[in-house]
Amino acid sequence: LFAVIALVSAILFVTRQSPVAAALWLVNVMFCLAALYVMLDAQFIGAIQILVYAGAIMVVFLFVVMLLNLGKPEDVSDIRG
Repeated sequence: LFAVIALVSAILFVTRQSPVAAALWLVNVMFCLAALYVMLDAQFIGAIQILVYAGAIMVVFLFVVMLLNLGKPEDVSDIRG
């Protein structure tokens, strides 16, 4: 079940146009992979998967996306008009 959810989430991650939505699908993939590691009796690797990848890297990715404020070209205007 976790493998199927991870595959579907990975496909949704690749096909999303919004970077924020893609990042959230990638977090879902990371949680599914951590669940698979736990089911294989590798609890430490599962915990590291959540802490390092789903936690730190995704927070940094979302922070950069929000910092850049990528929007539509029509929304960005020049100061001079």
